[in-house]
Amino acid sequence: MMQDLLVSRGIIFCIVGTLLSGIVGLGGSTSFWHRASQALLVLSNVIGILAAVSFFSSGADTLPLFRLPFLFHTTFVLDKLSGLFFLMTTTVTSLVGLFALRYVEGYRESYNIRALDMTAALFIFGMQTVLLTTNIAAFMLCWEVMSVASFFLVMTDREEASMKAAFLYLTMTQLGASALIAGFFLLSHGSGLVDFATIASTARMLPASTIVFAFALLFFGFGSKAGLVPFHLWLPEAHPRAPSHISALMSGIMLKIALYGFLRVVLFLLPPLPAAAGLVVLTIGLLSGLFGVLHAVVDRDIKRTLAFSSIENLGLIFAMIGLGMYANSIGLDALAGIAVAAALFHSANHALFKSGLFLCAGAIVQETHTHRLEAMGGLAKAMPLLTGAFCLLALAASALPPFGTFFGEWTFLEAIIGALPKSPLPTKGILLITLSGVVLVSGLAIFAMVKLFAIASLGLPRSVAASHAKEPTVWINAPILIFVALSLLAGISSSYMLHALSPALIGFLPARASSMTVATGRLSPPALFLLLLIVLVLTVMVTRLCGNRLRRSSHVWDCGQPVDASMEYTATAFSSPIRFFFRFLLHHRKTVTSVPLVANNPWIAKHSMSVNADSVWFDTLYGWIASLLLWLSTQAKRLQNGIIQFYLLLIFLTLVLSLLVAV
Repeated sequence: MMQDLLVSRGIIFCIVGTLLSGIVGLGGSTSFWHRASQALLVLSNVIGILAAVSFFSSGADTLPLFRLPFLFHTTFVLDKLSGLFFLMTTTVTSLVGLFALRYVEGYRESYNIRALDMTAALFIFGMQTVLLTTNIAAFMLCWEVMSVASFFLVMTDREEASMKAAFLYLTMTQLGASALIAGFFLLSHGSGLVDFATIASTARMLPASTIVFAFALLFFGFGSKAGLVPFHLWLPEAHPRAPSHISALMSGIMLKIALYGFLRVVLFLLPPLPAAAGLVVLTIGLLSGLFGVLHAVVDRDIKRTLAFSSIENLGLIFAMIGLGMYANSIGLDALAGIAVAAALFHSANHALFKSGLFLCAGAIVQETHTHRLEAMGGLAKAMPLLTGAFCLLALAASALPPFGTFFGEWTFLEAIIGALPKSPLPTKGILLITLSGVVLVSGLAIFAMVKLFAIASLGLPRSVAASHAKEPTVWINAPILIFVALSLLAGISSSYMLHALSPALIGFLPARASSMTVATGRLSPPALFLLLLIVLVLTVMVTRLCGNRLRRSSHVWDCGQPVDASMEYTATAFSSPIRFFFRFLLHHRKTVTSVPLVANNPWIAKHSMSVNADSVWFDTLYGWIASLLLWLSTQAKRLQNGIIQFYLLLIFLTLVLSLLVAV
């Protein structure tokens, strides 16, 4: 009882402290108020971490926190699913707040720091409370606080490109919110004040067609927020425009809030869905993973590359959930449980390494004054500590050992291979397609991360700003290094964490999977980590002892021409093979321009090439929708003919139609 009371008070202090940090940030424009705001944010979320860990150690399934009669009589409750995502949120928020202590001060001329601190606090407050609500109206209210606050954060610098990205994001998020409201209303018979427990009991009595339609609406609502293809167009535009610490929160946490909402609906509210529903989620997930990673490979903006990588990661997570839904519907309980556990584990890992990568990108952009990878280079010598962390986080994003991402995907693929012999023929085909898709996406992810790190950090500097870059301060590097340590810790302890995320322990498949455990198969994460560490140490020792004998130091010779950064691989050249083989999906246009150096001699000319990318989804889907809306608006404009009698006729017809509908 005492432990439950401490957990409850810790969660309340965390939420209230997050909100108060924004109010403190409004105290003044000096550095003191900003630092006090971020310090309070870090402190309150550290207490939230301790409270969440204490909740899991208590063994309780649910913990009522508090009740707000004025907010639709909502009771805020912590259970194991919401507790997992609350732990992710507070962990990332505390480290991002530590990073923002000094990072934001470098943009005092560009940002309104008081407004930024307040809006960021509201954004985090909205995400935290979404996880704890048990009522439709309160859920949607907190959802809108999160969405509207993030809309203002995207256009923090008030530039025209940021404004456009913010309004594109607002359009998609409000369409998604409308779909969520419609889906919840279908499940609750039109009442917005029903709690989730009531929906879970009444939804089983609804017709199957209503359940499927409600699922489609809810999947669109949560999927558009998670950046799934084809609802993803806002994500690579909005995430790079926000301040980098906000980009870390949006990619590392906000996308997981959408995932949480989807899992809450699928695992706890809806009755068992048909196999087709799982296949739809699986297909959308694999498509998202493929398109996301392809654009991450070919993009030349450091933050857009990370944004597309987030689409890829969320696609893989939803593919795991979709396969779990399908396996559950056909009785493959072990595969269903492992798929859901792997999805949750991958979510936690993504929150760590992607948040750390966005912080790395923010520190690099602050030093180089550019987002363009091709204007960077040579950063490994200028900022070795940061680029070392950048390299490790890129390895984690590549799903390579000994990081947790590798063990999560390995466990998922091993479960698919283990389920193949005992599956019917159609299921074998689905499993093989899933296996091939995940392997392809994972391989391309390695290519994307190699491009990202190598072009930005290795070689010679390609701009004056890159050549003058310096190692960031300890306040910038420390949270990034902590993200690296947590990513490594997740890999070393992946067997324990995967077991802790067994679906039986979060309420999924409680009857049939009560004894099921999830592990990393024949791989031992600590042993693999130790082996890789020994190999690394031996490699360094051999290099130090025999390095002078094995290599020579001399200038590169190029027929007497000086070798400079213009001869290095660029991001465009590095990704050229992928762009060529997948050109039917990427829609890239290459333009070559020739300018004669001598007016009367066209053979001696200066040539330049540009590669522009168009979204295949805009060309095939959104372009048609935009054309249709423009046509409809043109037709509606004809009603504005200036004739008062015509307007009176329209009013009269509207009244008659309203009476007919009412009767």
